[in-house]
Amino acid sequence: MGRRKDKPRLIPEQDKRICRAICLCQLTMVLSCVSIVYLSVAIYSPSLKAFKSGFELDPVMCQTVDRQMPNNCPWASCGEWCLTRTSGFCPQIHSVVRRNGTDIQLNNCTRITNTSCAMIDMNRLNKFNCNNGTVCNNIRGVFNCSNGHCKNMSEFFLCHHKPDGPTINSAKDNTKLNGFFECHGVHCTKIKKPFTCDRYCTKITTTSINVLLMHEDTVITADCDTAVAFNEARGSEHGVKIEPTEIWKDDDGQLLTNCATVRKEGDKIFATDCLNGTILEAGTLPQPFMNFTQFWSIYANSTHPVDPEQRFLPNQANLTIYTWKKLFINLEGCVNTLRGECKDFVARYGNDGDNNTAQSRYQCYYNKDPAVEFVVARYDLDKVYRELLVSLIVPIVLFVVSSISLCIITKSVKVGDDAKMRCVCSGEDSDLEDNYRGKQRKPNAQIYETDDDMDIRRRNIEEEPPHDTHEMIGSTKSLIPLSPATESGTSERTYDDEKASRCDAPEKPLVEL
Repeated sequence: MGRRKDKPRLIPEQDKRICRAICLCQLTMVLSCVSIVYLSVAIYSPSLKAFKSGFELDPVMCQTVDRQMPNNCPWASCGEWCLTRTSGFCPQIHSVVRRNGTDIQLNNCTRITNTSCAMIDMNRLNKFNCNNGTVCNNIRGVFNCSNGHCKNMSEFFLCHHKPDGPTINSAKDNTKLNGFFECHGVHCTKIKKPFTCDRYCTKITTTSINVLLMHEDTVITADCDTAVAFNEARGSEHGVKIEPTEIWKDDDGQLLTNCATVRKEGDKIFATDCLNGTILEAGTLPQPFMNFTQFWSIYANSTHPVDPEQRFLPNQANLTIYTWKKLFINLEGCVNTLRGECKDFVARYGNDGDNNTAQSRYQCYYNKDPAVEFVVARYDLDKVYRELLVSLIVPIVLFVVSSISLCIITKSVKVGDDAKMRCVCSGEDSDLEDNYRGKQRKPNAQIYETDDDMDIRRRNIEEEPPHDTHEMIGSTKSLIPLSPATESGTSERTYDDEKASRCDAPEKPLVEL
């Protein structure tokens, strides 16, 4: 049976404003305490470590020379959660640390072209399931196979190989297809020895050009008049800014260099962090085109420097500070955002130059102490200080405010005998309690009169006229007790009357929470 609507409530409905205030303050206090505990690991400890790390505030340049993804993960360049040990996704990146190269400007440039040869995503290769009937009966080219599932590498690569292993029938022995194979129909011959492959790329124009700039996996060619430099290298020490100085002109030969960034503005080309600058001898470049394989060979074998003193466009070896350092995303080697930052980090910093691809080049921060085994990609003490300040002030202020609010509520909120909470001012409440206690009469209390009071009573009795007892016979009026009157004829207000006149005064003293 349902509850009767007219049944009185055992506990009266509380004031929602008071309940909400108490709950909000308690929730704020608890969350502040929890946040302080969490921030001690996420912010406080890393901040103190950053202030004591001793890393240089001025960034240098780093290039990735090796990247591994081992199953066993003793350390990782980036982990997704700092409170646990990194497992599963475990990128290990090593870098070479060096000073910045030369910033240059090429003037009066024409015939500017960009030719790219980006690394092929292996997931784009066509896949063949040789375990499924006659799918692999007519395949041709070089394939990378695993348990009968093969990827066609010949679509995007020109491989230089020699099949020297056993021949397998892809229709009958498809489960034996593991490794690299050269296939002609159903007959696939295994390739045992290591081999190389070149990507199929657009050919590079070499007609009427005298400048070749490498930028990542792109080659920029142009016909320019002069090149000026804005800084001068000092080996492994800090470089210095200089006035624009001409370092190359058209008559010197064909200029070849590798730069971190290249920007075109009108007939000028601006490039930063350029190094390994060389002058190519006449007739070195094939005409009218060349492929990237030929270009990489020319770049590797060019030995005539632009500046023999290595002040402008120097060789990377002259700028190197450390040849092998671990790369961490930050001092902790991990992030707490859980937004997939580590995958983006590997995509940006993880290209190690395999298969004639460009090495990742980026700014990093290092420690002059050779015993420190790593460099970091992120190091900003100003940002660390701001985050530490905010993470300290906000939870502590909220904790203090909520604590003070709860103390005030404890003093100002009372619970009556009816179990209802009321907000009562402390001053008014004390007065009400005093009035209530003053109006109470103890049943056995003895009243003492002074001599003046006794004289006044005696005179009143003597002056009072005698009562007519005959008139009182049969009358009940004389039996009604008269209220004591003052000299003005008005009766005194009882405690009950005074209590009724004040609706906000409780009948009994309230009980504190």
